[in-house]
Amino acid sequence: MGLRFEVQPLRGFFLSGILCLTILVTISMVVLPSTSCAQTDGYNPAGNAVNFSFSASTLYQFNAPVDGGGKLNIARYNAALDMSSRVSRDLRIGLSLAYEYDDYDFSGLTNFPIARPWSEVNRFGISVPVHYTFTDNWRLFVSSSVQWAGESRAKWDNALSYGAVAGISYKIRDVLIGLGAGVYSNIEDTTVFPYITVNWQMTERLRLINPSRTSPAGPAGLELVYSINKYWETGFGAAYRSYRFRLEEDGPIPNGIGEYKTVPVFARISCKFTPRICIDVYGGSTFVNKIYIEDQDGDELFSTKTDIAPLIGLTFVARF
Repeated sequence: MGLRFEVQPLRGFFLSGILCLTILVTISMVVLPSTSCAQTDGYNPAGNAVNFSFSASTLYQFNAPVDGGGKLNIARYNAALDMSSRVSRDLRIGLSLAYEYDDYDFSGLTNFPIARPWSEVNRFGISVPVHYTFTDNWRLFVSSSVQWAGESRAKWDNALSYGAVAGISYKIRDVLIGLGAGVYSNIEDTTVFPYITVNWQMTERLRLINPSRTSPAGPAGLELVYSINKYWETGFGAAYRSYRFRLEEDGPIPNGIGEYKTVPVFARISCKFTPRICIDVYGGSTFVNKIYIEDQDGDELFSTKTDIAPLIGLTFVARF
C-alpha cells in the first residue's frame, strides 16, 4: 500500500489573505506614492551572495459552460519559497519549494460519463536551478525538478513527475535572448517541449519578458510590460499551460489520471510597497480549455472542453 495524499488545505487562511492583500492594495493606491512591481524572477548576477524570496498567490477562474452540458470553475492557491546562493563568480545554485492547491468545481455535467471527475488537487514541487556565466554575454541555465500531483487520496508513489529544463542565452546591449528545452516524465507520459527566454528593453518604459512564475501563465509564454513610473507597471501576456495529476485510488476512475489544458491571456497592474515587497493584480480569460481523463496506464478514456472563462488573480512577493 503506497503513501497517499492526506492534505487538508487551509482554504479559510488563503481567502483571508486575499482579503487582506486587496485591502493593502487599495490603501497603497490612496496613501502611497504611485508604485510599481517589476517581476524579476530568475538569475540576478548582481544580487547578494544569498537571496531568498517568498510568494503567495491565488487565482479564480469563473464558471464556464462545459461542452455537452454543465459548468466548471477553478480556484488555485499557491505558495513558494526560493533560495539562491553564489558559489563562485560565475556559478549560482538555488533551491525552490512550492505547494499548490487547486479546487475544481464541476456542476451539472450531463454528456460527460462522470459527473464529478475530480475535485481537490494537491501539488508539491522541488527544483534545483543552476546558472552559469561563461562570459559577460553567454549564460547557461539548468533546472532539475521533482513534483507530486494528485487528489487528496491518491497514492504518492503513483503521482510522481520529474525531469529537467536546460537552455543557453546571449545578451547583446539591451536584449537577452535564449533557447532551451525541457524533458519530463509526467505520470505515465513523457513531455518534451522547447522554450524561449527573452528580456528585451524595447524603449525606456516598454520591455518584452517571460512572465513571472506566479502569473496565470506561469514562467512560460511572453509578456509585454509598460513601466508607468518608478513604482507602478502594467503587463499583458499569455502562455500555454497543462495540469496533470493522479486521481484517487477509490474514486470513479481508480488510480486514473486527470489533465486540464488551457491558454490563459491576462493583464496585470503591479505595485511595489517597499523595494522588496510587491503585489500583482491580474485579470483576463482562459482559452482552448480542455479536460481529459485517462486510465491508470495513461490511455485516454474521455475528453471534453469548456468555453472561454474569465479569471482574476492576486500575488504577493517578498524578497529578502
